[in-house]
Parts: sequence; structure tokens; C-alpha cells
Amino acid sequence: MLGLSVMRRLLISGGMRGLRLQQLLSEETLRHLQTSPHNTRHISVISTVSLWPFSSQPRDFSQPNSSWSPEMHKVYDNYNALCDTDIENGEEKRGPWRKLPSYNRSIKYATGGIHLSKLIQAKARLFTRNVKEQGATFEYVVFVNKEEKRCVCVFQAGRLLEGAPGHVHGGAIATMIDTVTGTLAGFLSGPVMTANLNIDYRNPMPLGSVVLIHSALDRIEGRKTYITCKVTSTDESKLYTESTALFVSISVGHLFGSRN
Repeated sequence: MLGLSVMRRLLISGGMRGLRLQQLLSEETLRHLQTSPHNTRHISVISTVSLWPFSSQPRDFSQPNSSWSPEMHKVYDNYNALCDTDIENGEEKRGPWRKLPSYNRSIKYATGGIHLSKLIQAKARLFTRNVKEQGATFEYVVFVNKEEKRCVCVFQAGRLLEGAPGHVHGGAIATMIDTVTGTLAGFLSGPVMTANLNIDYRNPMPLGSVVLIHSALDRIEGRKTYITCKVTSTDESKLYTESTALFVSISVGHLFGSRN
């Protein structure tokens, strides 16, 4: 049970702004505070203060922007059309694909992740979104097909990802493979962490090119989720990279540094 002294410290530190008082306290504690004349003033103060420093409506970084090439727009529009909702026999029917907003975390779209996402939604962006300049690094959008247990990422590599002259750095490609395969694993299995990532580079990827990162579920064994991945040109005629990945389901405590 949170006492008033604890609540005061939370308010002073600003460490939990944005959560409603009812989300922090049990019903018993709320009744105790509300029925005590001494606590009325404190409740008024606490209930009117924002308890979470982060925006409740984070920006979606996977929306089209001026840095996207015509090819990026074309492929995006193609997959986005598959996400459209149709009305059939008076009932709303969703397409087989779903675009995943590129917020700080996509965990709320994972199995059982909606409650966890409220705790870890943060102002800081994912590693791939840390550069504010549009088009300089990782421009991408992920579409997932839950029925087929696979996803496709449309990826455009920016100028800061150069490795060999004129080509994308292998580490940047590995980052995107880890991001996309991890997104699919998390979507299907809930919170996961990368346990193993094997990559075979088949052809160098030209800097600034647009590619497709195809990921699919191989199998799930207990806490282990196995994903296959390949990176191709948008017409799928050229193979750049092949990969296999293993993700292990984790408890919520691991995300907050708990060893229990």
C-alpha cells in the first residue's frame, strides 16, 4: 500500500507522471484516503498532477516523409492497401495485413502486451529511431500478417549507414534484421529477447536502396521462438541477406532490471 509520504516523493521526483491515482492505489487505500479529512487536501493535489513524463500519444516514425524515395512510397502504398478495412454483408472486415506504428515500443501489439506497454512507453525512441534527421539512417515500416505468422519490412538505408563506399554497413543490416525478426517474435510470443542471430551476407546492399525484409515463424518450442529472415530487392529478384534468429520469452521483471 502506498502511503502519503511515498506519494509525496513520487510527486517531487516526477518519476510517475501521467498515471491516474486509481491505477496506483488499491480500492482499500483509496477509501482510506477519501474518508480521512486530513487526507482530502493531499488527494486533491495528487489527482490534479500529471504523474508520467511521457506523451500518451507518441509519434509514429513509420509514416511517409519527404526523405522517402518514389520506390519506398510505391512499396509502402502496396502493403498499406492490404491493411484496408472492407464492409462485407454489413460487417467490418479487416485485410490480412496490419501496419505496426513505429512508436517507442511495439510491445502493446504482442500477445498480452497491452498492459506492459503502458509501463514502458517512453519518450526516448528505439535505437533505430535515435537520429532526428529524416532519411539519414533507418527509414522503415513493418507490416505483419498474424494469420500467416509473418511480416514484411520496407527499409530504406540512409547516408549515415555507409560501410564499404556506396554500400550499407553490415552492422546496420544486422540491426534491421534483429529489429524485424524481434518484432515478429514479440508480436507472436509476447516480450522476448534475442538469444541467437545467424546472418549470411549474399550480396552487398547499395546505400540508399529500398529493400524488403521478410520474416516468418519457423517454430515455437516452449519459451523459444525461432524466426527465419531474408532481405531482398523490392521485386524479390535479388537476395542480399539470409538469417535465422532465436528469441527467448522473458518475464516483465527482466525489462526493468530485476533478477528475480
